[in-house]
Amino acid sequence: MLRLLSAFCFALVCWSTIGGLAAAEAVDRGPPYSNDGFLSLAPSILPNGFRRILPEWWAKAPEYLKQRVLAAPSRMWWPIVLCNYMGFKPGGTGFESAEACEKSAYDASQRGKNSWSTDGQWVGPSDECVKRDKRSKWGELVCD
Repeated sequence: MLRLLSAFCFALVCWSTIGGLAAAEAVDRGPPYSNDGFLSLAPSILPNGFRRILPEWWAKAPEYLKQRVLAAPSRMWWPIVLCNYMGFKPGGTGFESAEACEKSAYDASQRGKNSWSTDGQWVGPSDECVKRDKRSKWGELVCD
């Protein structure tokens, strides 16, 4: 009976350890990423609607876009994908450059972060920010 109980406890410990390893999220070690690394990290980084189509989209994505995404920090993945979708390609100049679009999209996403709590609830801009009334060139309230 003691052997059976110890075997059961051993199996339980092994099962919980393996289950914990499988449930752990992928760790972001920074660029350059592999295809597998991107596909394991992207669901926790990219917007919900995009996560659904990610594997099919990634398989059809052009090679230059894949290389650009894999070489960029994960915080820039969505701006890169978004700007590529809007037609901004690497090598453009001025306002048509992919780099300018990506920087603008990333900066815009960061400006709104202060209006959300850590648990995902909308808190809006602070009273001080509203009083200051500093705006971007598109009329967005800028709280920095």
